[in-house]
Amino acid sequence: MASSVKKNKQATPQYTRAELMNHAEALFAVKAEVLYGALYEAAQETFSIEEAKERINQFMKAKVKG
Repeated sequence: MASSVKKNKQATPQYTRAELMNHAEALFAVKAEVLYGALYEAAQETFSIEEAKERINQFMKAKVKG
Protein backbone atom coordinates (compact mmCIF):
# COMPACT_ATOMS: atom_id res chain seq x y z
CA MET A 1 0.00 0.00 0.00
CA ALA A 2 1.42 3.39 -0.97
CA SER A 3 1.86 5.89 1.80
CA SER A 4 0.42 9.35 1.24
CA VAL A 5 2.50 11.03 3.92
CA LYS A 6 3.54 14.48 2.82
CA LYS A 7 6.93 15.79 3.87
CA ASN A 8 6.72 19.21 5.46
CA LYS A 9 9.22 21.79 4.36
CA GLN A 10 11.54 22.78 7.12
CA ALA A 11 9.93 25.90 8.52
CA THR A 12 12.10 28.98 8.84
CA PRO A 13 12.55 30.07 12.45
CA GLN A 14 10.26 32.88 13.58
CA TYR A 15 11.30 35.50 16.13
CA THR A 16 9.32 38.03 18.11
CA ARG A 17 9.74 41.76 17.62
CA ALA A 18 11.56 42.02 20.95
CA GLU A 19 14.05 39.28 20.06
CA LEU A 20 14.82 40.92 16.72
CA MET A 21 15.15 44.38 18.26
CA ASN A 22 17.55 43.09 20.92
CA HIS A 23 19.85 41.85 18.16
CA ALA A 24 19.13 44.42 15.44
CA GLU A 25 22.69 45.69 15.10
CA ALA A 26 24.24 42.23 14.91
CA LEU A 27 21.65 40.80 12.51
CA PHE A 28 20.78 43.75 10.28
CA ALA A 29 23.46 46.41 10.94
CA VAL A 30 20.78 48.93 11.95
CA LYS A 31 19.74 50.41 15.26
CA ALA A 32 16.71 49.01 17.05
CA GLU A 33 14.81 52.23 16.26
CA VAL A 34 15.06 51.51 12.53
CA LEU A 35 13.75 47.99 13.01
CA TYR A 36 10.94 49.33 15.18
CA GLY A 37 9.91 51.68 12.38
CA ALA A 38 10.11 48.93 9.78
CA LEU A 39 7.89 46.59 11.79
CA TYR A 40 5.55 49.27 13.16
CA GLU A 41 2.56 48.69 10.87
CA ALA A 42 2.94 44.91 10.58
CA ALA A 43 0.00 42.96 11.94
CA GLN A 44 1.95 39.81 12.67
CA GLU A 45 3.88 39.26 15.89
CA THR A 46 6.67 37.00 14.65
CA PHE A 47 9.03 37.34 11.69
CA SER A 48 11.77 35.37 10.00
CA ILE A 49 15.16 37.01 9.49
CA GLU A 50 14.44 37.34 5.76
CA GLU A 51 11.04 38.95 6.36
CA ALA A 52 12.59 41.47 8.73
CA LYS A 53 15.39 42.29 6.24
CA GLU A 54 12.84 42.89 3.51
CA ARG A 55 10.78 45.20 5.73
CA ILE A 56 13.92 47.14 6.71
CA ASN A 57 14.85 47.59 3.03
CA GLN A 58 11.36 48.86 2.21
CA PHE A 59 11.41 51.17 5.24
CA MET A 60 14.80 52.63 4.31
CA LYS A 61 13.70 53.28 0.70
CA ALA A 62 10.39 54.90 1.63
CA LYS A 63 10.00 58.59 0.88
CA VAL A 64 9.53 60.94 3.78
CA LYS A 65 6.18 62.74 3.75
CA GLY A 66 6.51 66.42 4.26
